[in-house]
Amino acid sequence: MGDSIFNDYHIAVAMQWPSPATNLHELTKAIGDLHGGHVLTLRQALVHLNLMDEATLDALHLERPDLLRNRSAELVNRFHVSADDLNHAMARMASLPDIDAERFEVAADAFDVVSLAVARAHDVLPLGRIADRFFIASAFPTNEGLENYLCFLTGHRVHLVWASRTSIEARLGKQAAPAQQRAGVSVSSGASSVAGSGSAQAAAEDAEPSLENVVSQALFEVNARQGVEESASASDAAGMVRLVRIMIKDARESGTSDIHIETNAGDRPVRVRMRREGQLQTYLELPAKLRSALVSRIKVMARLDISERRRPQDGKIQLADFGGGKLELRVAVLPTTNGLEDVVLRLLESQKPMQLGNIGLHERDVAAVTRMSGRTNGLILAAGPTGAGKTTTLHSMLAEINVDSRKLWTAEDPVEITQPGLRQVQVNPKIGLTFAAAMRSFLRADPDVIMIGEIRDDETAKIAIEASLTGHLVLSTLHTNNASESVVRLLDLGVSPFHFADSLVGIVAQRLVRLLCRHCAVPRSLGPGQFDRLVAAYIEQSPLSPEEGRQRLLAAAGVDRPEGVVVRTAKGCEACNGSGYRGRMGIYEVLESNATIRSLIQAKARPTEIFDAAVLAGMRSLRHDALEKMVSGRIDLQQAKSAYL
Repeated sequence: MGDSIFNDYHIAVAMQWPSPATNLHELTKAIGDLHGGHVLTLRQALVHLNLMDEATLDALHLERPDLLRNRSAELVNRFHVSADDLNHAMARMASLPDIDAERFEVAADAFDVVSLAVARAHDVLPLGRIADRFFIASAFPTNEGLENYLCFLTGHRVHLVWASRTSIEARLGKQAAPAQQRAGVSVSSGASSVAGSGSAQAAAEDAEPSLENVVSQALFEVNARQGVEESASASDAAGMVRLVRIMIKDARESGTSDIHIETNAGDRPVRVRMRREGQLQTYLELPAKLRSALVSRIKVMARLDISERRRPQDGKIQLADFGGGKLELRVAVLPTTNGLEDVVLRLLESQKPMQLGNIGLHERDVAAVTRMSGRTNGLILAAGPTGAGKTTTLHSMLAEINVDSRKLWTAEDPVEITQPGLRQVQVNPKIGLTFAAAMRSFLRADPDVIMIGEIRDDETAKIAIEASLTGHLVLSTLHTNNASESVVRLLDLGVSPFHFADSLVGIVAQRLVRLLCRHCAVPRSLGPGQFDRLVAAYIEQSPLSPEEGRQRLLAAAGVDRPEGVVVRTAKGCEACNGSGYRGRMGIYEVLESNATIRSLIQAKARPTEIFDAAVLAGMRSLRHDALEKMVSGRIDLQQAKSAYL
């Protein structure tokens, strides 16, 4: 009885299922015919497509009842069906129509939306637009990640339909021939012809619209909405979606850390600047009419209130939600004069920890930091301004002690660096999950090591010190200028000087400076008296003698006479885009606690006293480290001064 019912159902489905579409009109009709139709099971879809017979399916069901529900990939692994056939069945289950890729009448502008290069990379065939949706054929039409990615890439609402991979590849091959011919490339089957056509073919396939064209499209769409500039209605328009996508893509590819969008009153343009290697550079200026739509688009992506313009707003964009890969953007929207808003986006690409020896620490400082992180209890602090690389340093320390025998917890805002073995928590003050709350929870979870993203208040500071005194190693950051000021900062927060002195293991203060481009840096020897002035600058504000400063600088330069010291200056070349700099490195001072330092903390000594004691104990200050790296030829005087002045 059941078989009879199933067979009748199978026949009914076969009769009503539309034939593969060959144009947009047939595709529209097929979608209408399938709308609200029966939902097929995988078993029914496989039989319907004549991919498997019922006897085989019955045998598989007896062997493993769940095989056709959540283990369908095993059908491919066991060679019952091909991957293409299985995807066809999955599409049939989802009531997605089929198309005949080789015969389909593709819209004239389809490859303007999805370039031939992109189509080949993802095995898809752009078909054209129907109403408000852009249709694309794929052998994996139920892949939501692919659909989201194509939405992000094209700036359109994308709807996937099914076509076999073989037919898609064949159609793309036919599409490539005219493109090659237009580029003046001979289309032949010879290997030499293929090898020689690479650049021309790439040029022919590059259908990504220029930034100027995208801006023009966005401006046209804003004007089409009756020219109402202050309306957010244009924020979801294709041009604006594509503009934001390109802006983020360019920032990501160029190593940008922050995107600054600065709006101005009247007809003054919107300025977009990007921070690369610590320096802001103008990226783009946009027409004033786009300012509202641009800000609104970013607010929509960050799930912020687009109607609120009077108060600052903070949010996050998970680019994966828009098909843009694994990238998080931290969003800060700030109200400015004339009822306008500025936006700052920080790019937070998930990174891996760096080894201590690769972050710019001198060998002596690597040894000191290794000793500090090897402790079983105590407090280690990383100090410096925003963007100085404090989190990178702490994660490098964690990587050294991240072993199976230790339990490591971190509370961060945001989680920027990941590594196996860490239990990482993203703080969320909106729900009460602050650094202090996370610390209290960690102490109930049997930790060995705790890393707190930042000590911002007295509560977090006191809990961190308490945890470090009760058998835990605690790492955290402070926004202070140097190591000795970090001590005073914590005392100002109201912590007990005696408890703090007992808990402190050490402080790593740091800055980031720009490295000289190794291709164009200009070497020069120091003139008469210049080395003596350099020595004077080295020992300034420190208890070191001139002779000690002299010997340290000569050792850093790798010479035994001042005449042999060579410094370098920036010039600019193609490799560094004319800036003279390429890459960044850290400048450090590592304060290791000792009996003298502990006594000074208990006495609430001045920062200068703590600094002098640390230098006499062997600490290289930020000034010392910067000038030593200058005479070693890695940075120039300008960058060295930026680290300690």
